[in-house]
Amino acid sequence: MNITKLNITYYQFVLIIFGVQIGIGMLSLPRELAEKSGAGSWISILIGGLISTILSTLYIKLCQKVPHKNFSSFITFYLGKIVGKIMLFLISIYFIYGASLVLMLSVLFVQSYLLQHTSAYIILFLFLVPSFQLVTGGIHLIAKYIETIFPLVIFFLLMLFLTLKIPNFKNLIPILKEGWMPIIKSVPTTTVSFLGIEIIFVIYPFLDKKEKAMKGVIIANVMSSFTYLFVTIICFLNYNPYEILTIFAPVIDILSIIEFQFLERMDVILLSLLFMVISKTWVTYFWAGMDGLYELFKIKRFPLFVMTIFSFIIISSFFFIPSFKFFDLQVKTFSNLGLIVILGLPILLWIGGIINKKNFG
Repeated sequence: MNITKLNITYYQFVLIIFGVQIGIGMLSLPRELAEKSGAGSWISILIGGLISTILSTLYIKLCQKVPHKNFSSFITFYLGKIVGKIMLFLISIYFIYGASLVLMLSVLFVQSYLLQHTSAYIILFLFLVPSFQLVTGGIHLIAKYIETIFPLVIFFLLMLFLTLKIPNFKNLIPILKEGWMPIIKSVPTTTVSFLGIEIIFVIYPFLDKKEKAMKGVIIANVMSSFTYLFVTIICFLNYNPYEILTIFAPVIDILSIIEFQFLERMDVILLSLLFMVISKTWVTYFWAGMDGLYELFKIKRFPLFVMTIFSFIIISSFFFIPSFKFFDLQVKTFSNLGLIVILGLPILLWIGGIINKKNFG
């Protein structure tokens, strides 16, 4: 793959990281935090953001050793050919698994809230057609797509702000009712919400101005932290501590509050735009995973390979009817895997770098 012809700008680099982090988990994060640490749970978002930022800077340090190698070459450089190829395969499957979960959860939400009488496989097909175009177009096209729809994120946050007709600031206190321990226990939950930083390893070689990478990952994590913090506080101001526990996806529920005299069912429009924003996650993850397998197995026809995987996903939806309960379990599994990846991969690369120190000359 000729990386020099597929460069992404510094601005796109920041938005890709931010876009992958802001995924389906945002919809239920306020409820999950309220369950673990109550009104002061927003503090754990700041801690999680700090951890994510530190990890991101470590990733950049590792990438700077081999700035022009793609991910497959990068990982074999650190871990050797055999171990490197095994890890490349596992991480590629991890990306595809994560993309599939985000995609299928989005299908369930659309079916539940917007298209109750439409079969899941039809919604899935409609999602995968544009996804195919983006994934086969490569990171350059995906970066342009993410850059184009970024204003929707700002619009979405503005719409959430408009839900504060009668905000109840009492819902934000007491901040440390039971001390710091509940806050600390909820940090893993917020850290999981920042999953997506591992995509740095994959997209760094495509960055045209690599000297700005460190600054870029810091800005991306600050943007993600602000978004999660804003969404969580908005939900807390609209729902009391007991009410929010009964709502599976507070962010979706809160959108139904918005009304305009000249427009009915504003929530339908907002939900449609919201899932366009969330699509950034599954599209980027699909590309990262399939590109890894493409490099590993030297697949000749990438579009045909992508079409095969997508066809398998659609066909499987004919025989398996997913449920929120099933995917809730799968998301927990993926979250645990994600923590292993974002924490374990840099350690493994560091150890591999020491063992293969001769590579650094």
